[in-house]
Amino acid sequence: MKQILVLGLILCFNSSMAQFVVPSNHPDSLMEVESKPVPIYSKDYLKQYKRFKRIIVKVYPYALYASDVLYELEADSEEITKERKKKRFYKRAYQDLKEDFKYVFLDLYTSEGKMLMKLVHRETGMTVYDIAEKYRGKKSATLFSLMGKIWDQDVKIKYDPTGEDKIAEHVVQDIEAGIIPFKNNVVRVNKEQYKENQKEHRKRVRRNKKRIKENRKKCKKEKKLAEKYGEQDKGI
Repeated sequence: MKQILVLGLILCFNSSMAQFVVPSNHPDSLMEVESKPVPIYSKDYLKQYKRFKRIIVKVYPYALYASDVLYELEADSEEITKERKKKRFYKRAYQDLKEDFKYVFLDLYTSEGKMLMKLVHRETGMTVYDIAEKYRGKKSATLFSLMGKIWDQDVKIKYDPTGEDKIAEHVVQDIEAGIIPFKNNVVRVNKEQYKENQKEHRKRVRRNKKRIKENRKKCKKEKKLAEKYGEQDKGI
């Protein structure tokens, strides 16, 4: 009888606990907070993000500058009614722009030049080929395209923010949001500076080749010593 009473008390206690609900304002209760989902990126994604960030921070100022220049050109050209004068105006403006940035573009790596052309398309809605065709004519644009192929560049390349350039667009949006530190400074490079930069680049290449060569010699020497002592150990 005593055991039955104890069992009954236990069942009643469990039943009352199951029906007990902690009020939302109770100090020990958990608050329900709604928040935006936090994106989780793969290791490869973050690696690509860092690579594109380094490139875009360097070349994006030139794409923004190109956009501003083209906007001003269009605004100024509206006041010119005669087609011949307008072509002359475009030619002069194009030459000035080319002189300002000719050596800047030559000083870029292939990956940087490719990204710059994509960003120009993003900011202006025109490919580099379209710009050359509009302001210098189709023949000049075609020649420009052929020259680009020699340097492994496609002047007709477009920016694809939802496809190939999705990670690049992520970087640009972070720049616009102020998440990535960014200085919109356009640096002009003249012929002398370009030659000096190329000279320094060649020096770095030679130093790297020399370092690689020395490391290879060192590895071969260590390998021979390891093989030599290995044979001695076997003889013992």
